[in-house]
Formats: sequence, structure tokens, C-alpha cells
Amino acid sequence: MDSVLVVRLASVEELRPVTLRVLRPDGPLPGDRPPPPDWLHLVAESDGAIVGGCSVGPAEWSHPELLRLPRPTWQLRSMAVLPEHRGGTGGVVLRAATEQAFRAGAASMWANARTAAINLYTRGGWRIVGDEWVKPGVGPHRYVVREYAPNDADS
Repeated sequence: MDSVLVVRLASVEELRPVTLRVLRPDGPLPGDRPPPPDWLHLVAESDGAIVGGCSVGPAEWSHPELLRLPRPTWQLRSMAVLPEHRGGTGGVVLRAATEQAFRAGAASMWANARTAAINLYTRGGWRIVGDEWVKPGVGPHRYVVREYAPNDADS
């Protein structure tokens, strides 16, 4: 029988083991900082185990020279799915995070997306902004953005 994937709100402590394993296998980087206390954290569970998740919350878009986004802007951070659960889980988490942010009042969202995962975002209706850049200790990234559209928060 196939396992059922459930996405739910969670604590940052529940999400952290997956994000560390996927995004920081060698440990946190010097510039890493925890998400602000008012942010929301989502996890994806399969058979009771957390297999992915992300954090979202209010954050100013730091690159208005590239694009002006409708405000309020929210950021998506720490998007992670365990390798053995890729192939759909990320899309479900991304959709849930987007819906959650728009329900909470975001007019647009942005993220620093790893270039290797860019298709996840574009399939989810996000668009690429600006040139590729390298995050020290992590690798190539692109900025991605998503603006509110009718039905985004109605699911």
C-alpha cells in the first residue's frame, strides 16, 4: 500500500533535522540564522516520519533593483526533502507553503533557490529573477518570486 503524504504546520524544532540533513550535511554555516519567531514552519510526513518541509514568513524583498514585488512580501526558506522522498513531495510542500502564506496575507513571495532545484519552483508557478549567484559554502542559486493570483489561497 502506498504511503500517504501529509503536510502540516509544525515547530522549527520538528523541521530542523531534515533541513540540516539535506541543506547543511556538514553542519550550519557561520552566517546561518534561525527564522524569526513569527514565521510558519511546514513539514511533510510519510508513515509518521518527517520527510521534508520549509519555513515561510514576512520578509522584505531585498532586491527591488531587479523587480518590484507587491507588498507585503514573504520569504520561503529552508525548503528540503529527503532524497529518498523526492519526486513529488517538494511540489506538495511548496504548494502548501504558498497557500499558507497567501492565506496569511502575503501579496508576493520570494526565495533563494538552489539552481539544482529551480525546476521545482518553476513548475509551482514561481519565476526566476536576476542572474545566477553563488552562496558561499552552499553553491549556485537563483532568486525566484511568486505573486498572489486568484485561487492561490482557496485550496
